[in-house]
Amino acid sequence: MLSILGSRGRLCDSPSRRELLSVGGLSLLGFGLADLFRLQAYADPTQARSPGFGGADSVIFVYLQGAPSHIDLWDPKPQAPAEIRGEFSPIPTRAPGMFLGEVLPRLALQADRFSLVRTVGCKPPGLPNHGSAIYMLMTGHDPGNFSPTGLAVPPSREDLPSVGSIVARHRPADVGRFSYATICGPTKEAAVVGLGQGAGLLGAGFDPFPMYDDPTRPINLEVFTLSGEVTLGRLNERVDLRRRIDERLSTASRNAGEARLGGKPTGAATFDTQYERALSLLHSNEAVRAFRLDEESADLRQRYGMTRFGQSCLLARRLIEARTRFVQITWPARSDDEPAAGPDGSWDTHRNNFPMLREHRCPVFDRALASLIEDLHERGLLAKTLVVAVGEFGRSPKIGAPTTNNVGPGGRDHWPDCYTALVAGGGIRPGQAYGESDRFGAYPKTNPVHPYDLLGTLFHALGVDPDIEYRDTLNRPRRLIDHGAAVQGLF
Repeated sequence: MLSILGSRGRLCDSPSRRELLSVGGLSLLGFGLADLFRLQAYADPTQARSPGFGGADSVIFVYLQGAPSHIDLWDPKPQAPAEIRGEFSPIPTRAPGMFLGEVLPRLALQADRFSLVRTVGCKPPGLPNHGSAIYMLMTGHDPGNFSPTGLAVPPSREDLPSVGSIVARHRPADVGRFSYATICGPTKEAAVVGLGQGAGLLGAGFDPFPMYDDPTRPINLEVFTLSGEVTLGRLNERVDLRRRIDERLSTASRNAGEARLGGKPTGAATFDTQYERALSLLHSNEAVRAFRLDEESADLRQRYGMTRFGQSCLLARRLIEARTRFVQITWPARSDDEPAAGPDGSWDTHRNNFPMLREHRCPVFDRALASLIEDLHERGLLAKTLVVAVGEFGRSPKIGAPTTNNVGPGGRDHWPDCYTALVAGGGIRPGQAYGESDRFGAYPKTNPVHPYDLLGTLFHALGVDPDIEYRDTLNRPRRLIDHGAAVQGLF
């Protein structure tokens, strides 16, 4: 048995590792002719390009599941009334004119290496619930099948692909490397696991490689090993034999099958692609070694913090060193969990917002993300690695206001109208606050940015044209993002 496909054990109520494992592959949907010409134009060094295009080789996408308060972390409002400004004072940073909440002292010392987009905002379909906002952030498209209240539905192959899957398709990693890896935890909203994480209609060949083991403990690497009676050479021979048999059997029917499927490869082709990628990883020691955090010094591990999130940030840096294209770190608590004490609790602070942020959430987050940015910079990796840290929305300016979302004493409600994203590296000009929110942090005052613009900026930095189109299951053309474009003012 090939152990790279893993056991049938469940991970955090998610599909098993066998069901989730994928390390990229061939596309199930072809380029249109216009897309081909566009890609050729972008590849032509004589063509004029917009600033920042292709400035990044890789991405670390830090998803703060549950949505932290932008006013308390990133966009303090000291002149606002007490019921809006809250309990925290602003502190200066190393970026002139940029202030953060007092709960982010370590990030304040790294502010000359990142920028803030303080005017991200949108109107999710239905009520401002986590599900629809997560789907929009993760896919760049409006959810067409969610409930009227915006609650999530289970992922399916009918979904539009996640941003990581799009990157895996259009900028795949080298052979023997991961194109798209997800670590720390899966996305979770209510009972739905994996929302906006998979490749959807692109097929399993572009699903992420998920590793949700707790990295504060040794990570189980049996997924990358062969059973005792199977050698790598013997496995290669089996795959070669399977390929030759499949080629002979499919020659007569291939044209008819492709016509029936609109030119899409069959499930067998997708399986073969996964097998080839799995084999390339078995040959690669460097990609697998990225998970051996015990190779790092005890001092460095302590610098990140011995928490699930902190060690996941360190793991992300090691994956980038191993030439992984796209790494997503997802905050481990479910998006709509009740906020609780401890390092892994939720950002969904409907009540007790200030003690939760001060004593539990922010010390873990501040330590880990500041260390990640500093470490990437010290190793010369930040210039070519785009780091994005963002939640699915922000929190309401007014504290404790009674709403339909059950806000309690000292809590802040969901607020998708205006919030903040941190961006660093990959060609981004550091030390700036892009856009300004109004005096209460409720709505953009200047330079509004839609979440789709944020994803367009990510694609742009990687050298992927956001205007590229593919076809959905109804053969309708779809852009990589529903609308919007890269935020040129960040470069």
